[in-house]
Amino acid sequence: MTRENPLFPAKNVDLRQIVYEKIKEAIVEGIIKPGEKLSEVELANKMAVSRTPVREAIRQLAKTGLVSLTPRKGAFVTVPTLEDASALYELRANLEMFAVTLIAQSPPKKDLEKFRDIFFNMNNDTDPKEYLIQDRKFHNFLYEASGNRFLKGVLLDILDMINLYRPYSLAERNYLKALSEGHIAIIDAILAKDGVRAREEMKEHINLTRSGVEEYLQNHPGAIRS
Repeated sequence: MTRENPLFPAKNVDLRQIVYEKIKEAIVEGIIKPGEKLSEVELANKMAVSRTPVREAIRQLAKTGLVSLTPRKGAFVTVPTLEDASALYELRANLEMFAVTLIAQSPPKKDLEKFRDIFFNMNNDTDPKEYLIQDRKFHNFLYEASGNRFLKGVLLDILDMINLYRPYSLAERNYLKALSEGHIAIIDAILAKDGVRAREEMKEHINLTRSGVEEYLQNHPGAIRS
């Protein structure tokens, strides 16, 4: 009997990671809504896998904050509280202000102009889903372009939670034009190599999205699970 290669079982690890990524994407994209209960059986059936990798994925997601585990009730997609939202957006603002300061020292002109064109063509009639997609791409680009791997690492650590909260910023009012203009102002400041102005524009932009999130949470207290 031929001995099995000891490295072969790594395929099982790949499966666990795939299941984790799929569930995480469903949460971030809003397919599984905030406050919704995660059923191991239902998720396993949908993905045609056993319950074990689903159970492990849920535990891993709980560590990131995307999922909340409630004794005797189960696992639920986290619904942000006002306190959590305020803390997260304060941290995000300071980190992204630092990022644009670094980028302004040597702006990647071609990429920034591409994003400028995208946001220039957006207004209040733009599909919110399309805006959110481009918003995520733009901010992810800034993390990468900062050139500081430690800053990028911290931002990526909180990225899942940021993405979870993003749709809330558009739930109560339509101000896509103002948000898009905020991106353009940030880009123009970076292209001008004006780090101070880039910081201020980023601060104003993050505060605008933060106010949208907080407005939703204030107006829908019943959506928050204890």
